[in-house]
Amino acid sequence: MSRQYRLEKTELNSSWDEFVESSPNGTVFSLSDYLKNIVQKHAVYYCCKKQEIRAAVAIMESDDGKSAVLHDFVIYNGLMYAPPTYNQNRAQIHSEQFKISGYIATELAEIYQNVCFSLHPSITDIRSFLWYNYGTDGPKYVPDIRYTSHIDILDFARAQKPEDVALFSQFSAARRQEVRYAIKKGVITEERFDADMFVEFYAMTMNRQGESVEQKVLDQMKNLISSLYLKNMGKMFVSTTANGNVGSMAFFCFDSKRAYYLFGANDPQLRDEHTGSAVLWDAFHALSKAGIKEVDLEGVNSPQRGWFKLSFGGDLRSYYHMSKGTNKNE
Repeated sequence: MSRQYRLEKTELNSSWDEFVESSPNGTVFSLSDYLKNIVQKHAVYYCCKKQEIRAAVAIMESDDGKSAVLHDFVIYNGLMYAPPTYNQNRAQIHSEQFKISGYIATELAEIYQNVCFSLHPSITDIRSFLWYNYGTDGPKYVPDIRYTSHIDILDFARAQKPEDVALFSQFSAARRQEVRYAIKKGVITEERFDADMFVEFYAMTMNRQGESVEQKVLDQMKNLISSLYLKNMGKMFVSTTANGNVGSMAFFCFDSKRAYYLFGANDPQLRDEHTGSAVLWDAFHALSKAGIKEVDLEGVNSPQRGWFKLSFGGDLRSYYHMSKGTNKNE
């Protein structure tokens, strides 16, 4: 297997971005303009078979470069397969991907002391990682199963009322009621970018949930969303009450496949004004009109946030955080 493939370190450029966009597993989180605005080291690799690129790997690195690590702002990374060649049937696709993932599992373990990355939900076969050092006392890859929700927003663009959206009937009763209340009470959502207000609201939101956010993290968030907005890779939506008070804000980033609900923030004093539901409901309409067909709500991995996001009736998807330590106990 090692003779069949080789791993080549590369750099972030237009060729890399073309591969990421072409890969069924590639996302905005591996694009050059996204990774260049993350304040942490990264490394990107091509997996080649002879002269043909058959996969790629995007990794976040520790400060000393010795470990592959996770980053809160990089939701998916790790392995991305090239599209199938024109003559590959399903059995051949699965066979090739199995060989590639086994090779990648071995190579990353040799490059890094510890390995952590987050696979996209479209990668469901993790056997090669699970079988690394199988039957030995050597270090193993351990999966941490995670969940997100995908929303089909295709018909939002044509909808005149909530009942025109097929997904609306799949909302929870409470979420349908919140949307109707928001409409009735004159909540208005507009696309408007205000990074300073957003990070202020985000800090208030997290404080209300009992979590403090360091100023450097808020500064990094502000820099990231500002850059994505300026490069037309992100949109911010702001929902206000009928009195003009801003209640909720949401920032979405996107690639050629879908949009991702990256960050959300609210004014805790206006929690009962229905803006939290309205900002997503109205954003789905705007994103649909912009030609986006799907939204990844980006994680339903805590009880309260999970309940809120799943109440929009999306499709539950699982994905894996893969981790390998330096010994069998890690």
